[in-house]
Amino acid sequence: MNQLRNCSPRDEQFGYECGRCSKCCHGKLIQVNPYEIGRLARCLGQTTTEFRAAWTDGGAGNYLRRGTDGACVFLGPDGCTVYADRPLVCRIYPLGRHVAADGTERWSHLAPYPESAGVYTREGTIADFLASHEAELFLRAADQYTHWVRRAAEALCADSASLGTEGDGVPTNLADMDSTIVAHCAAMGRAEPSNLEARKDLHLEILHQRLDEVRGGSYGRKQTESAELSEVLGNGG
Repeated sequence: MNQLRNCSPRDEQFGYECGRCSKCCHGKLIQVNPYEIGRLARCLGQTTTEFRAAWTDGGAGNYLRRGTDGACVFLGPDGCTVYADRPLVCRIYPLGRHVAADGTERWSHLAPYPESAGVYTREGTIADFLASHEAELFLRAADQYTHWVRRAAEALCADSASLGTEGDGVPTNLADMDSTIVAHCAAMGRAEPSNLEARKDLHLEILHQRLDEVRGGSYGRKQTESAELSEVLGNGG
């Protein structure tokens, strides 16, 4: 009985052998968070601002663009052209990850894409599969940004009168990691971190700080900053 209680969802037997048919790279909306955009931007030698404008739907920084054939914009003749920095949803396919507000995690199995060459097996566990696809840093970032989004949603619901207002200025897009860090470091007179993990941590620090200011600030400032948070949430974080 104790063994059942201590069993992690990641201990479930699971294996998947990719056939490299690229079928799963078609007809999908690939949502990306600021960390994933940071990884992809560095891969292409761009800033996150440039990447969002060039490679996401409407430049909003929420979903990767798709070609006219419905394929991911990064699918090339020989497969994924950004494979080493591919988003989490691509790394864990064909699994779906679901995390409750209390942090409880569960996994679902997606139906195979029609005519997919991939093969399900029961060799190994979900944990083994995640490790083989180097998903841990992406899982951690997803949880960290999701935590902030939930905090922001609660704060904005508690202050619904300020939603949609811009105060005296146009709200900045806080979800854009690089532009947010550049502005913050310039204002604080500090050097920007170069390591992406450190930049992610600083970005989250700024987001939480801004959220705390909204929750405890003066009314006028609260209006402006609530609008900024609303924009981030509207863009999918």
